[in-house]
Amino acid sequence: MTEYSNNYTTDELMTVLMAREVRDDDVMIVGVATPMVWAAFTLAKLTHAPNAIYHYIMGNTFVTEPRQVSLLYLEMNAARAYRFQNSVECTLESLPSEKLTTIEFFRPAQVDHYGNTNNICIGDWNKPKIRLPGAAGILDFSMFYTRGSFLYTPRHNTKTFVPTEKLFFISGVGFPEGKPSICGGAGPQCVITNLAYLDFSETSKRMRVASIHPGIDIELVKESTGFELEITKDLKETKAPTQEELNLLRRKVDPLNIRKLEVLSGKEREELLDDIIQKELQKQNKFPKLLID
Repeated sequence: MTEYSNNYTTDELMTVLMAREVRDDDVMIVGVATPMVWAAFTLAKLTHAPNAIYHYIMGNTFVTEPRQVSLLYLEMNAARAYRFQNSVECTLESLPSEKLTTIEFFRPAQVDHYGNTNNICIGDWNKPKIRLPGAAGILDFSMFYTRGSFLYTPRHNTKTFVPTEKLFFISGVGFPEGKPSICGGAGPQCVITNLAYLDFSETSKRMRVASIHPGIDIELVKESTGFELEITKDLKETKAPTQEELNLLRRKVDPLNIRKLEVLSGKEREELLDDIIQKELQKQNKFPKLLID
């Protein structure tokens, strides 16, 4: 896990950057197995976006209360929730989607220079080496939403950032051949990684380096990308997390470091996972802690 010069880690920097993308009027959809996203949205609500609303995919629930990130008791976060249906199954496609959700972060397995993404499979679709989680709501966000789509990955490497011809499947639409979606969506807005903050050129629609993280060399970013990146003329260093952001993230939003599960792998991830489970099981109150009075 990358350690930066100002005593914060990859997961902390990425979470803060994701939080800064949230607007005060956003409806923030929290997906499955994305604790970094939950932490980012909660941090945003505790700082600059107090009126933003959570949209949890469990039962299509809408929550105004920010609660501490949880692993075992995620569904209990939907206490005092608003629901738009109470019987049978109702998909969001039958509702005015853009009123119910405005921002979600997706973690692509593959992404090309136009922001097209793959979350379906690695290898031939008929006989894949790896079957990925699937598209879920990515189709809506990438094709229709005027707020656009938001991407992140804690592993900026040539396996994730690939040229279009090496995408095994396109499950999320970026800017096809450098053109906006014919469905009216704004397209991908940014890609937040462990190395840089990337956006897309207004003219070419190609992926562009907007800022590089402290201590990271631009050559490393280039070498870790499987296609040529555009670089903004006034390339800057990414604005580091403030002490307030770090304190809130570490002490209130996610003191169990659940967000780090998205960054770690192998033995480190296994040990952290076990530690989180044991600490949550020991809690007397299973509901995630409410973070506002």
